[in-house]
Amino acid sequence: MAILFLAACSPSSTEDPDNTVILPGVTGSYPVVVDFTPSSVRNYHGTYLGSFDILEIGSQLIEKSKSHFSINDYILQEGQIINNDRLLSLVRRESPTNPQGLNPPSGSQFDIGNQIVLEDPILVADVVEINFMQAQSSGLVLGGIAVAIVLNQVQRIETATSVTTYEIDETRLYEYASDVGRKLESYLRTLNTVGEIPIYIGLYTTKRVDSMVAGGFIGDGFFVSRSGQFQRNNERWLIFPSNEVSSLDPIMSSSFNGLKQSLQQLLPESIGVIGKGRYIDDNLDYLKIDVQLVAKTFMEVKATTQLAASIIEGFENPRVHILVEVMSLNKTLAIIERLPNQSRPVITYIQS
Repeated sequence: MAILFLAACSPSSTEDPDNTVILPGVTGSYPVVVDFTPSSVRNYHGTYLGSFDILEIGSQLIEKSKSHFSINDYILQEGQIINNDRLLSLVRRESPTNPQGLNPPSGSQFDIGNQIVLEDPILVADVVEINFMQAQSSGLVLGGIAVAIVLNQVQRIETATSVTTYEIDETRLYEYASDVGRKLESYLRTLNTVGEIPIYIGLYTTKRVDSMVAGGFIGDGFFVSRSGQFQRNNERWLIFPSNEVSSLDPIMSSSFNGLKQSLQQLLPESIGVIGKGRYIDDNLDYLKIDVQLVAKTFMEVKATTQLAASIIEGFENPRVHILVEVMSLNKTLAIIERLPNQSRPVITYIQS
C-alpha cells in the first residue's frame, strides 16, 4: 500500500498557466504531464517484475535521475520510445537477425566463477523507461531518457531430475551489464526520436522470486552526445531484525529491537514487527516497518501507533526516511512517517 503525504508548495511551484502538467505535491519532485499516456509495454512489466521491484525500479530511477535532469527544467512522462516490438527485441538473444538483443547468443556459455559455467543463461529480463520532457513554444518535447536494465542475478537451472539455483557474482554481472548498457545506448541513438539527447542508464538486479525485499542498482551511467561511462553502485535491502543489520548498522539495529520489544509488551496478543531497510553505500536511506496486531478497540490501535511514533522520534539517525504501517488482520489502520531531517513523525489514521 502506498501513501502520499502532500506538502505545501511554494507559489512558484504552483504556477502552470497552460495546464500542461500535474504539479508535484512534494518538495523536490518532478511535475508529470497532464496528458498521461500509459506505456505500451505495461503488461510486460506487470508480468515479469515483482511488486517490490516495480516500485523500487521506478522510484529510484527517478530519484537517481535528479543528478542529471533538474526538477526545475523537466517534466516526467511514462516511457514511450521503447514500444512492445522494441522491448521484445531487446530482451531476446543477440543474433544475426536481432543484433540489438541484450541477452547472450544461443549456444553461449557464461562463466560466473568458482568453476561454474552456465549454458544459455537469460541475463536481461526487462528494460524500464521514463521520459523527461521540456516545455518549448511548440509544446512539450523529449529532452532526456532514463532507462533501467533489469538483470536476473539468480539463475534457476532445471533438468529432468533436479532444479539448481545459482547466484551470479555481482562484479561479474556488472561487467556484463555495463557492456550491454553501452550497446543499449548505441541502439537508442539510432532511433529518430532519440538522436543526441541525454540518456541515463541504471543497472538493476532482481532477487529470488520468493524474496521479501526488492533488488537494487549495481551501476549507472549518464551519456551525452555518445560520451559517458558506467560506475558501480552499492545498494541493497536488508531485513530487520537480522544478523546482517546487526553487523552493518548496530545502532539502528538496537533501536529497531527496542521498538519491537516495547510494542510486543503492549497487548495480550503478540504484535508482529518486521522492517525492510534500503542501504546506499552502507548507509541506511529508507526504512519501512510493518506492525501487525489483532486490534479489539480503537484505543489499542491508538496506543500502539503513538508508542511507535514516540520511539521512532528518538531514533538517532535523522537522515533516514521512516515509514510505519500499522495493520490489523492485514488491513491498514494507521501510517506513521518521519521524513529525513524531520523532528517529529506524522501520524495518519485510516478509517473506512
